Amino acid sequence: MAAPGPKQFRMSELKQKLLRPAQTSVYMVDITTGGGFAKFVGQRGLNLGTDGELINISCCEASLPGSSLATHEVTNDYHGVTEKMAYRRIYDDSIDLTFYVDHQYKVIEYLNSWMNFVVGEGSTFNTEQYKDPTTFYRMNWPLDYRNDIYLTKFEKDFGTKGSMNATLKYQFISAFPTNLVSIPVSYESSDLLKVTVSFHYLRYVRTRVFSATNMGSVPQTPSDQAVFNQVYNNGTDSFNANPDYGGGSVVDPAQLFNNASPVSRGGFTDSQINTAISQELSV
Repeated sequence: MAAPGPKQFRMSELKQKLLRPAQTSVYMVDITTGGGFAKFVGQRGLNLGTDGELINISCCEASLPGSSLATHEVTNDYHGVTEKMAYRRIYDDSIDLTFYVDHQYKVIEYLNSWMNFVVGEGSTFNTEQYKDPTTFYRMNWPLDYRNDIYLTKFEKDFGTKGSMNATLKYQFISAFPTNLVSIPVSYESSDLLKVTVSFHYLRYVRTRVFSATNMGSVPQTPSDQAVFNQVYNNGTDSFNANPDYGGGSVVDPAQLFNNASPVSRGGFTDSQINTAISQELSV
């Protein structure tokens, strides 16, 4: 197969392709949905039904996860050729999330309560009993303290009427906090108080979801996607039903004008239209 050659782009094409980059500051994290310890944190003055949203939107720093492939070398299949073969996908085993701390310290309370639940502090013995240096820890069952974490990456035009949106949804399977970073405080100039916590997880599952506002349902099959792309690229849901375009898909721009309704008095003549089309196609 021959290598592709250079290709020329019009400035309008470059603008359309390059001037809508994704931004780092538009995302959402959810660490409070589906937790099996809602009753436990409720005993500490937190209501995940109302405080959960505050905790989630307080996440000010996150990272999209990565992965790598473990390989082994193959040296004897072809003389003089060394190849590498993949045999396992290796996922990052942790994700660091940084949160703004609210003035009632609900974020810190939630993260500490989760770690307390892991080691049984508050479920095996109460807080007062742990002031005794001889009190021991008894871990809770992993299925009880593990919880999926969700990270959704989207853009500012999400939900805009008449636009096509794509979101990246990451689901971190069986996550739980393993490291709560110390929070420095000082008498120096004040700054926003932040807390960083590391979560361990088994793996992540990533899905790319398309959504269109007022543009019909999301395509479910490749054939549906092809039809959806044709409708969306032409900018109207009723394109194929428009009698001005012959009721079918348009391939050649000249055919579009040939099937169009007659131009009203005072408009362009057929000769002027055909000349303009020829000049455009020759560019």
